[in-house]
Order: sequence, then structure tokens, then C-alpha cells
Amino acid sequence: MRPADFIRGAANLVAAVCVLPMVLFWKIYSALTGKDALFVTFSQLLSLFPGTIGIYLRRAFYRAALKTCAGDISIGFGTIFSHAAVRLGRGVYIGGGGTIGKVDIGDGTVIGSNVDIPSGRRQHLRGAEQRVEDPHEGAFVTISIGTKCWIGNSAVILAPIGDGCTIGAGSVVVKPVHDGQTVVGNPAREVPRNSSAPAASA
Repeated sequence: MRPADFIRGAANLVAAVCVLPMVLFWKIYSALTGKDALFVTFSQLLSLFPGTIGIYLRRAFYRAALKTCAGDISIGFGTIFSHAAVRLGRGVYIGGGGTIGKVDIGDGTVIGSNVDIPSGRRQHLRGAEQRVEDPHEGAFVTISIGTKCWIGNSAVILAPIGDGCTIGAGSVVVKPVHDGQTVVGNPAREVPRNSSAPAASA
């Protein structure tokens, strides 16, 4: 085993021990209440650890807490998860300052900073008098993002994205993006393959 691999393995082990109390408290609370509130609290807390230490702590917690989480993901400073119903594939990178809802993210996808992925478009419903209802009464769906995608800074993802897609910085995706497409703008629209439009920035 190379020294670098040994150090990474040891760091992952130490991080797992550090977050173990959080994982246990959350699992007990979730089993008793069926709610994600304590998970969100720990997600917010762990988002505040900077640098490499923060990456290792977040990785350890999410590997134990999420539905599926690969052992080599990287989650940046300030990014929080609002639900535990998340799947993160191998090599997923998410920059800082984002908010992540229910989502499945495929292997090798890179997501820039300040990207928001809510759990669909209908989380907040209006009643008969057009007042916003209790947010817990809305419809929460899982957003699917394919493999090897590149999502630029400050994008908002409200619809599924296929494999190998590029989402321009600041784009708002409200309709499904099919495999291999590049989309930009608000609302996001496909860029023709022969276009000279700028690529996403992560």
C-alpha cells in the first residue's frame, strides 16, 4: 500500500469515528419520529468545517446517513442536504454553498458552487386563497442527474438531467435535459452543437 493511500484510509477512519455519535443520534431519532430534522441539523453543522477536514467529516457522515454514498465523494464548505433520501455515485464533486434536496447523482458528475437542487418544482403549494401552504404538505420528488455531467456555478436544477450533460452557470433547469445536451439560460435551453456559447463554469 502506498503511503498516500494509508494516510487517506486513516483519515477516513478517524472521520468516521468522529461523526459516529451524530449518525447514531440521527438514526434513533429518525426511527422514532420518521422525520429528517436532526439529519438537517447535522448537515448544517458539518457544512461549517473548512478545508480537507470538512471534506473528510462530511464524507464520513453522508456515507453512513444517505441512501447511497460512494467513498470518494467531495462536498464543499457550506453545502447542506435537506433530505437523507439521496444517492451519490463514485467521484461526485459538489462545490460550496449549495442546497441539495432529494437527488440521485451519477458517477463522475461535477457540480459547481452555490448550486441548488430542490426536491422538484411543487414543494410549496397554494390554497384556495392563494396563500402558501405548510411546506411539509408539498410534493417532494427525487431529481435524477446522470453520469459525467458538469453543472456550473449558481445553477438551479428542478428537472431530471441525463448522462454527459453540461449545464451553464446560472441556468435554471425546469424541463428534462437529455443525454449529451448542453443547456444555458433561464429557463435553460439547449445550445446547438455548432454554437460558440460559453461552457459551464464550476
